[in-house]
Amino acid sequence: MTSPLADASLHPPRTWLILGERAGDNAQVLALGRALEWPTTVKQLRYDANEPTDFKDRGASLIGLDRANSDALEAPWPEAIIAIGRRSVPVARWIREQARAAGSAEVLHIHLGRPRVDLDLFDLVVTTPQYNLPAAPNVMEITLPVVSVDGEALGRAAAQWHARFAQLPRPWHAVLVGGPTPQLAFGAAEADRLLVELGPWHRRQGGSLLVTTSPRTDPQVVAKLGASLVTTGGMPHLFLPFTGKDGDNPYLALLALADSFVVSVDSASMVAEAATRRKPIYLFHLPKIAPRRKPGLKAAFSRTWRERRKRRDDAGLAPDIGDRLYDLWTRRGKARPRRDIDQLERRLIALGIAQPLTANGSGTAPTTSPDLSGPAAEILEVVRRIHALWRERRLTGGK
Repeated sequence: MTSPLADASLHPPRTWLILGERAGDNAQVLALGRALEWPTTVKQLRYDANEPTDFKDRGASLIGLDRANSDALEAPWPEAIIAIGRRSVPVARWIREQARAAGSAEVLHIHLGRPRVDLDLFDLVVTTPQYNLPAAPNVMEITLPVVSVDGEALGRAAAQWHARFAQLPRPWHAVLVGGPTPQLAFGAAEADRLLVELGPWHRRQGGSLLVTTSPRTDPQVVAKLGASLVTTGGMPHLFLPFTGKDGDNPYLALLALADSFVVSVDSASMVAEAATRRKPIYLFHLPKIAPRRKPGLKAAFSRTWRERRKRRDDAGLAPDIGDRLYDLWTRRGKARPRRDIDQLERRLIALGIAQPLTANGSGTAPTTSPDLSGPAAEILEVVRRIHALWRERRLTGGK
């Protein structure tokens, strides 16, 4: 990808990539860093999960940062920051303040996902459908997270693992199993349902299942899959649970070698990485967890307002004054729409990028590869938008 910064005086910014503790989140930050083609420095941060200060009260600070186990944050300060996740927000704001105090130009701040604070604090927020963020001049919603897969790494993984897979009949179907989230259940009951749905699906597709889990997979799910796959007849398979050991993770090999993918919907990054392979994708649906209802009149009002906004949005109704006020409150970080992975599922299915693992037993293999022209164009537009922001920042003296 060629940088649009044609003017030689517009040097690319010194960019910090702020990484946290979730592999999928980090993959997005790294992928965007590569797409921008800017000089980057990775800053791996660790956080104290026991920090009692609420995120909305941390401001621009290092509250909650495990400084002893994080990379040093010191001058020379960056000219641009790419970060993801709510834990990074106060740290990134603190970095900007240090740069400002040192007389540097205003740091360009790009945030991925949903920051849960006032959106005006960021130059650009790149988000995806499940977060339900309202439209704003500095918000870009794209279909899938920004990801990229290293072709050389895929080749090495394929060479390492091919012999283990070769004993099984093709086509090879990678089954990528995630884990529960605060909004989605994925326990033993869901593992049972996955096996039930895989049965008729496999009879239609043939071939073999290559099943792996993730760091978030519930141990009960790992045990259930390991035991039940052995006793389930008619499905040639390999069960390759995540162990965390170097060289023992089949994930990249599955991306490289699989003929199709079955992906649990809890991880948008996992779906996006599978989509880069342009092979058929089947989504395993997970049930929502009912939100915990906070007591009190204020909580009841907020909940009712949020649910009303969601119902009207799902129905395709034009925003009324109540909707517009809720969106304004969301942009100010005072309201938080509930994460809704169904939004992402519907978008992927409507665009032909994926289909349900089960559709009342009628799902069949697509005859063509998924159409990813739309998501690919969206990522190019994100890169163009960020380059334009930097060009504008430089031409206006860094303000």
